[in-house]
Amino acid sequence: MRLMKALPIVLLFAAGLVLLPGCDPLAPQMTPQIIIITPVPTETPAPSPTPPPTRTPPPTATPVLTPTATPFPCPEASGQVITVDPFRSATAGQNLRYQVYLPPCYQTSQKRYPLLILLHGAANTEAQWGKIGTFQALDQGFRLGALPPMLVVAPYTGSIGNLNAFPPDASYETVVLEELLPAVERDFCTWSDRRYRAIGGISRGGFWAYSIALRHPDVFGIVGGHSAFFPDDLREVPAPFNPLELALNATFLADAGLRMYLDNAASDPAGVNLQTFSGRLSARGIAHTYVVNPTGDHSDDYWAAHITEYLAFYGRAWPRSADELPSCLEPSP
Repeated sequence: MRLMKALPIVLLFAAGLVLLPGCDPLAPQMTPQIIIITPVPTETPAPSPTPPPTRTPPPTATPVLTPTATPFPCPEASGQVITVDPFRSATAGQNLRYQVYLPPCYQTSQKRYPLLILLHGAANTEAQWGKIGTFQALDQGFRLGALPPMLVVAPYTGSIGNLNAFPPDASYETVVLEELLPAVERDFCTWSDRRYRAIGGISRGGFWAYSIALRHPDVFGIVGGHSAFFPDDLREVPAPFNPLELALNATFLADAGLRMYLDNAASDPAGVNLQTFSGRLSARGIAHTYVVNPTGDHSDDYWAAHITEYLAFYGRAWPRSADELPSCLEPSP
């Protein structure tokens, strides 16, 4: 008897599937459940009986087919990364340059593309996303048809990104919503619909992605946090801006339709508060995906190992062909 190829052990937590409420005293205390994927022997199926011969039906009339539109040809196998520098932020008083990944045939397709904004971690720059292989993964996914074409912006968050400052004070939230996003939508062909606009981040960037998206689900319909660092001290991050508190108390969140993803390595200390966050959402029946990977730590090596999973999540419901995208010659639908 032949065994299946061994699969890696994966821990998966998702609302409606497997819940891990954590140590939050305000979440229901349930016994954790874990899905473990392990090798399972296959069985040889019993031979099926040979069916009796059936009568050959008479031929049917050949239908008249109308020709389908010729799909937009894209001979390019790779996208292009450009840097917008300088990009002076009045809010930050600093140059907050950013990189833009333009998908293959962006220049010739004249289409509006879904937009993904990716925020780097503390003590890093916008170059972090290139270092962990994001742009190569986008190119490979496009060539294989595994990822949809998308426009990706990786901004430098600067010193303001490390400050726990929130509106009406000068805040990185203000930079994203009032400076970066308008500039990107002015200079590039993006699809300005929340269902085709995502924001995500690593560690500190994951905090900002969630703080912004949870407060503005009308702007971003998709959010991801990869080893996101959620402070639990309300003196650092006040309740109206704190993801942990928003998961517990935001009345609008249940009906916001925000598609959420979280992940961390099992040994990552950031996972403690991510588990609390997930437990609070689960207690309210709010759908989200929380993945705990058994190996890795809080490092570029960990995020590089999972970058294709992140991109697949963001683009899961986006069109795979440029032919399905709206025209850049017309206002965004």
